[in-house]
Amino acid sequence: MGLPDMKLPIQYALAFPEHLPNNHKRYELKNFPSLTFEMADTKTFRNLTLAKEAMYRGGNAPCVLNAANEIVVEAFLKNKIGFLEMSDIIEKCLETIPFLEHPSMDDYVACDAETRKLALTLYK
Repeated sequence: MGLPDMKLPIQYALAFPEHLPNNHKRYELKNFPSLTFEMADTKTFRNLTLAKEAMYRGGNAPCVLNAANEIVVEAFLKNKIGFLEMSDIIEKCLETIPFLEHPSMDDYVACDAETRKLALTLYK
């Protein structure tokens, strides 16, 4: 478990297999004496379902999901779309971008660019 911050995972990825010293805040379990877990509300938070579907479908679907997600998260952070609108745009991208079962690297690059372009048009 950790704090909702990507600094440490990114540092680990960039320095692998080494571990660099840092002064990032650490998750202190003593500050959270009890944890509760609930089933995810997939009706409200449809990205969970969309991600699972893309993962199981394979091919270029995860690439489409990732590219669309990066665009909508940026739009959300700039207050251009609402939180729940992100799922609508990602879903539309998954429905619109042609599915490729066995994409090549060039296919992935083209798919990523096409998805980002589409996602931008869907909220502007």
